[in-house]
Amino acid sequence: MMKRTQHSNLATSICSFIFVLMSATLAISADSETEINFEIQILPILQNRCFSCHSTPKVDPSGTITKPKGGVQFDNVKGIKESLHGEVIIAGEPEDSLLYQRITLPEGETGIMPPPEAGDPLTKQETDLIRKWIEQGSAYGEWTGNQSGSKLSMTGTHPHQPTVMPPITALAFSHDGKSVVACSQAGLHVYDWPTLNLQRTIAVQARNIHDLAFSPDGDRLAVGGGNPATTGIIEIFSWSDGKSLRVLSEHRDSVTAVAWRDTSSLASASLDRDIMLWDLRTGTPTQRFKGHSRGVSSLCFLNDKETLVSTGVDQNVRVWNLATGELIRSLNNHTLPAHDLALRPNETGLPMVASVSDDRTVRLWQPTIGRMVKFARLKEAPLNVAWLNGGSRIVAACADGAVRLVDPDSVEVTGEIHALNGWAYSLAVHPTDGSIVVGGLNAQVRRIVPD
Repeated sequence: MMKRTQHSNLATSICSFIFVLMSATLAISADSETEINFEIQILPILQNRCFSCHSTPKVDPSGTITKPKGGVQFDNVKGIKESLHGEVIIAGEPEDSLLYQRITLPEGETGIMPPPEAGDPLTKQETDLIRKWIEQGSAYGEWTGNQSGSKLSMTGTHPHQPTVMPPITALAFSHDGKSVVACSQAGLHVYDWPTLNLQRTIAVQARNIHDLAFSPDGDRLAVGGGNPATTGIIEIFSWSDGKSLRVLSEHRDSVTAVAWRDTSSLASASLDRDIMLWDLRTGTPTQRFKGHSRGVSSLCFLNDKETLVSTGVDQNVRVWNLATGELIRSLNNHTLPAHDLALRPNETGLPMVASVSDDRTVRLWQPTIGRMVKFARLKEAPLNVAWLNGGSRIVAACADGAVRLVDPDSVEVTGEIHALNGWAYSLAVHPTDGSIVVGGLNAQVRRIVPD
């Protein structure tokens, strides 16, 4: 293609994608009979993988101006249409659109987007959606981006937020249940519960944040993120005043999951495929676990604190012995990338873990014996999972914005609550009242109460 040659020097400037595991693949197909909805199907890809590097110029508190890489903007319609003389996206012509050219180059070829050092190529589902959207005329619906108020419904969001915001990637309740913390590429925001009024923000070092977790005593908050294909960062904060206490940065790519083992140690997982166990008294890793063939997306400790369970983009659930550092077993029943894990609380028999995947299943495991017990198939891909208090039901945040409730014994879907417009990336269950906070596309945060 002439335009591929003409613009080959832009190979590393079209879009420096941010790999967010909760959206590793799309469950929505791009068949020829379906009209693509930009705000639901295309905007999440741009938000998760383009906005951090290709947004309107910003001025930080020090006065430093951050400009979009390569002069390419994806966070507003005007910027998209003007970038590179309008050749980034050419309505009706995917083969001539630079964005589509770069994301469909053969793996390993110079110019592929994202570049190899920035993460895995887009999935076929993602590239098919973008191709079909461009073929259909690349309509943006009512979205205009940061240049004017978006008409995308913001139910459950907050008036202090800009109209274009990155999705909420993780949520966690404080131990007293009076606050909920939300993280995204915009940083950490602490909200009052249940009003969801903004209490404070906490400045973080990582450019992108993917996960957070409170220490067992509730006094500290661990936040995982980093700079894609460069550095993974875990930052430990004092919860009382939001003061940064320690920064851990041994990972070679963004940290996607953090899990506390006890008050003095925690585990971290990264897109660099490694899992590390940290001694927080010294700030050094004490063990490194290797075995995942692609990025790791989630971690959970069993109650014995000697067994760690992980899952990732390689579709596997892996079980590790912390005392020996040994990979005990790999469980490969998922058929697409897995996003999240959650240990069933108050379990009296063998420990049970729920996992969710782009294969649209919630699977239940007994990891100590390497057994998949049963599974439930959902209408849409579940991206995050938790258990209601007492372990009576599983709750899953899904790609269509719904939260689905599953009976762990019958694996029947017992409830479906429409929570958000677009993808629901994250959720958390209140420690005592049984209500749920859901976060997702365009920084939506909403409280729901299951029946």
